[in-house]
Amino acid sequence: TFGPYYTCTEEWSLACRTGWFDDGDVTILGDKELLADLQRNHGDHICENPVDMEAQTISGRTSVLPVLMFSSYDATYGFACVNADQSDSRCEDYRVRFTCPEVFCSVSQECRTGWFSSDDPSGVGDIESITHLLQKYPEHICYNPIAIHAQTVAGIPAKHTGNTFLTYDVTYGFACINSDQSSGKCEDYRVMLTCPMDFCQVCRTGWFDIDDPSGRGDYETLQQILVEHPEGVCSDPLGIEAMTTAGTPALQTNNVFQVYDATYGFACVNAEQPPNKPCEDYKVRFTCPPQFCEHRRPPAVA
Repeated sequence: TFGPYYTCTEEWSLACRTGWFDDGDVTILGDKELLADLQRNHGDHICENPVDMEAQTISGRTSVLPVLMFSSYDATYGFACVNADQSDSRCEDYRVRFTCPEVFCSVSQECRTGWFSSDDPSGVGDIESITHLLQKYPEHICYNPIAIHAQTVAGIPAKHTGNTFLTYDVTYGFACINSDQSSGKCEDYRVMLTCPMDFCQVCRTGWFDIDDPSGRGDYETLQQILVEHPEGVCSDPLGIEAMTTAGTPALQTNNVFQVYDATYGFACVNAEQPPNKPCEDYKVRFTCPPQFCEHRRPPAVA
């Protein structure tokens, strides 16, 4: 069932767009690019609550079929084309992109916390709720996170564990229940949050660029920055931001990051990038507890 179909102005639709996503191939059933699947696979690059969606074939051609010919075509559920619904042909291979609320793009210089693990799966499961994290780490977590990232304490992304999750969103947090798993038990998880930029503006360091991508990649790790600039950064940052030395926010590049959090710092590895897309040259800065700014000397790096 479809509600009203609106056409918006070009200025509005360009306001905050994601890139194109094509996770599903055409099968005997059809092609689907569902929002829940895309958020699970590309959590950093899609907002929680998109306001619009576009679909086109992977060749770049917008479908000439009416919207009602698709099983799903909206920003709430995503896109689905079912072969059996087509009158004279099977579905083509489609890709989709979303329009997000302006706040999603306004934090393109993203503000990420460190990793937190406030529970383990020894009881009913592993529950990392925003409420509990705020109680346990009140100075290290924002009240209104924009995105949440989860991985096992060993560093395996949640989407690759095979577990199913009761919740995985910025409203409640993360919860994996043992009884919901085919194996009978959840992995032990930790979470990291992306916060509004004002959370990262209280006590900032200068920008650090201690490496370049000419070797294995660009490594701007907290440990090495502390070695080279011990008075310029705190040992327990609350947040981290990264951008290229040319000023492009990290998530607006096409690079994939091995590490990007306030606990370890930042790392882009050339071998993990798409073909002919080596790492850019990056710089990072950290948000520290307020007392660091009250007592420190001027930062070592401007």
